[in-house]
Amino acid sequence: MKPARALWLLTYLLFSAALAHGKEKAIFSSKPVSPVSATPADKAASPEKVTLPDKEATLKADSLFVDSPTDSYRAEGNVQILQGGGSLLADSVIYRRLTGDTLAEGDVLLERGGDTMKGDRLSLNLLTQNGELTNGELFIKKSNFRLRAPRLLKTGEDDYRVEQGTFTTCDGEHPSWRFEAKKVDVTLNEYATARNAVFYVDDFPIFYTPYLVFPANTDRQSGLMIPKLGFSSKKGFYLDQPYYWAIDPSQEATFDLDLESSRGVGAGVDYRYLRPNDSQGRLRAFGIYDTNESKFRGELQQKHLELLTPELTLASTVHLVSDRRYYLDYGEFSGEYNRQLLESSVSFDRRWERYGLSGALRYDQDLEAANNRATLQRLPTFGFIAAGEKVGPLFLSMDSSLTNFEHAVGPTGQRLVLHPRVSYYAKPAGILDFSLFGAFQQRLYNAGGDTPETGWRQIGQADGGGSLSLPLERIYDGTLRHLLVPSLQYNYVQRRSDEDLPFYDYGDRVLGQSIAYWSVANTFTRKYAREGMPDEYRDILYLKLSQGYQFSGQRRDLLTLVDEGNRLTDLMLESVVSPLQELSLLVDGRYNTTDNQLSTANLGVQFKGEGRNQATVTYRHSRDQLDYLGAGVTFPLTSQLTADLLGRYSFDKGGFLESRYAVEYRQQCWSVVLAYSDRVSSHQVSGEKQFTINFSLAGLGSLGPLQTF
Repeated sequence: MKPARALWLLTYLLFSAALAHGKEKAIFSSKPVSPVSATPADKAASPEKVTLPDKEATLKADSLFVDSPTDSYRAEGNVQILQGGGSLLADSVIYRRLTGDTLAEGDVLLERGGDTMKGDRLSLNLLTQNGELTNGELFIKKSNFRLRAPRLLKTGEDDYRVEQGTFTTCDGEHPSWRFEAKKVDVTLNEYATARNAVFYVDDFPIFYTPYLVFPANTDRQSGLMIPKLGFSSKKGFYLDQPYYWAIDPSQEATFDLDLESSRGVGAGVDYRYLRPNDSQGRLRAFGIYDTNESKFRGELQQKHLELLTPELTLASTVHLVSDRRYYLDYGEFSGEYNRQLLESSVSFDRRWERYGLSGALRYDQDLEAANNRATLQRLPTFGFIAAGEKVGPLFLSMDSSLTNFEHAVGPTGQRLVLHPRVSYYAKPAGILDFSLFGAFQQRLYNAGGDTPETGWRQIGQADGGGSLSLPLERIYDGTLRHLLVPSLQYNYVQRRSDEDLPFYDYGDRVLGQSIAYWSVANTFTRKYAREGMPDEYRDILYLKLSQGYQFSGQRRDLLTLVDEGNRLTDLMLESVVSPLQELSLLVDGRYNTTDNQLSTANLGVQFKGEGRNQATVTYRHSRDQLDYLGAGVTFPLTSQLTADLLGRYSFDKGGFLESRYAVEYRQQCWSVVLAYSDRVSSHQVSGEKQFTINFSLAGLGSLGPLQTF
């Protein structure tokens, strides 16, 4: 056989075994080839380059022999075979065509895309796909996963078996942590199982498990996740053990077993899925037989969005709890244990070019009331919007709704609202923005249930208004734009007596008023030139001042909570300052100019630095209602140690509402978070002290919130 032909055959066989299957195949995989006649040949020159039908390969060796009687090929001395972005290195390679046996010895290294397998000796049968790597190590670059064993057996195309093996995601010969197992079965691109596994930190055994499942590739994989340990003044000692199930590329689920020494054993599920056309959904549930309360308690959450067509959408949101004190005992954050209302609904939305039709069934669960019998339910409600038809210089539009109100105890009935509107827009002198509108709201009622106002009722109210603004713009040095917009606005609502109408919500008590507002808005926008990229524009300052004067009527101001009867409204300030991309300041305040008192003040400062460094400060004040300060900061203590602090302090109550202190120690391949939180009790919320330990091993995951994939 000619040397070039021998090189072609040897290269093809080896790379069929090692590399031809790419990322989706095992690094040893191959396909049988047709027999090739062989003729005696002497030592071949090196290097040789051969051209395959669809690839190009290069083989280098100090010597190459072809043995015709045994139909075998041998390359010796610094053997290097390159093909298709992969390589095989060894001191010697022997291939026997009749049996399909291949033997590579001496510093064997297979590499492709950064993933490697290395060992002292590789024997592989290309026909049966069985083989053995002595003193072998498998390394997957993306996850930094390393599997080592004295004998690494190949038992199938993508299957391996290890006896007395170790695995880790740490670098170095002495990793920070590792698992040692008596037996490990691996299926590449799927999963691996270990039996009789011991977890080591350095050389100290920490725990033993008879069975362990862990990912064997860089994609989502089913398996046990790292448990969460902690102690709570309400739960006692607890262990949360999650199991992750990668169902298929469009579905995943996490199951939790929650063991609590003071309250019993709970179980939870978190299921996420994607559907065609960006449709998606999520189902979360948790249940526990609370031994402290001697009853079953739990929570159910469901969300689904179905995009049937670009114009038609279906959606559902279900959120229910077993009892009104559930979040007081099991809520983790202030937004949970302070909940007052849970909403569940099923809705649809149909859109046309200028029209929209929507409908929903809505059920509310009041967590503050003694029971839910007096809670108002909207079963169902429909809405129709006509966005605007131009008739000459005018625009015609309409908002309308039909709602059926249900009470177990209280008024029931239906309400139809028709609100047509006529608008006019103009730009006088080419610089002013001018608008006028006139509208009429007609409400019709069919009342029943526990109310004296039964039967059909109706009321109509006219409303209208207008606005005038003057946008002024100036550019400074070609990089800074200042937009100044002074404006005037007037709103009118006809005053009608509506005390004899049913009262379902505040939409049944429309206040008559005649009020005018002035405002001045400033926006500063800076242009940032970026080399080789489009310019970036960012608002660095937004500032708006406004105030109103009420000629007659009343107003319902939810921010100041009460209508004090003053003609002048509060002086209102809105501001967003972002001098740096990492820093932003938000200010929202209202000042009562009649009484010279601050009505509300909301301030927020946020800084986002490199890595995890960040800080937030929030202040909330509403006169005679609340006055508290919230702050959170994450900052490094050392190169491996990070602190995370959070607190909410109430000035009106004179103490902390909530505080949390956490420290994370992070190494190259693992981290641990120690956290302590203290929630202060009040007349509504019972307090809780909690300590948690959360471990994370790189490549094997940690316990925490999972996002829809």
